[in-house]
Amino acid sequence: MTEVLPFWLRGFFAAVLFGAILSSFNSALNSSVTLFGVDIYRQYFNQEASDRQVVSAGKKFGILLAIASMTIAPFIANAPQGLFGYLQEVNGCYSIPILTIILVGIFSRRVPPIAAKIGLASGVGLYIISQFVLKPVVGADSYPHFLHVMFALFVLNVCIMLVIGKVRPMTRSWAPGAASPVDMTPYALAKPVGAVIVAIVVSSYLIFS
Repeated sequence: MTEVLPFWLRGFFAAVLFGAILSSFNSALNSSVTLFGVDIYRQYFNQEASDRQVVSAGKKFGILLAIASMTIAPFIANAPQGLFGYLQEVNGCYSIPILTIILVGIFSRRVPPIAAKIGLASGVGLYIISQFVLKPVVGADSYPHFLHVMFALFVLNVCIMLVIGKVRPMTRSWAPGAASPVDMTPYALAKPVGAVIVAIVVSSYLIFS
């Protein structure tokens, strides 16, 4: 930016950038606190917790998460691909397992819930081992790109979930409930628009991979 912007705009750009960073950090922190309080603390630690107790536990978790984030942040400066590339690589820890669970859940009616839990654990665990254990040992130059690793783990997780569904299928096929609080009429152009989006994503991957 120092080579593009005039001198009098550098402070303005720094303020905009700082505000954007704080906005993203605050939204991620609030989301994490809410997930911890409602889905973890109230579900597994104190099922009888009041709203005040849930909020208090969430605040404590948020403080620890903020401190951990600020402790880790200085080390990102050494990331060879920069901040954006590092964040995309780290996001693969959860994005691919979640995508796997969603797709298998959409296209299958007999895969049990335990398959989603195993797929999530295996996806996160294998990706962490791949990128943060094997990659430093082998060397970044001779190791596959993280996008290729994500694709390989996506296929592996799908196979794991389908095998579990074959070995231990649900006793009955899952079916959506009859009542719905929103209009569930399918979008008339859902299939052609979806096909175009998939084609764009696949072509982008093939072009830039």
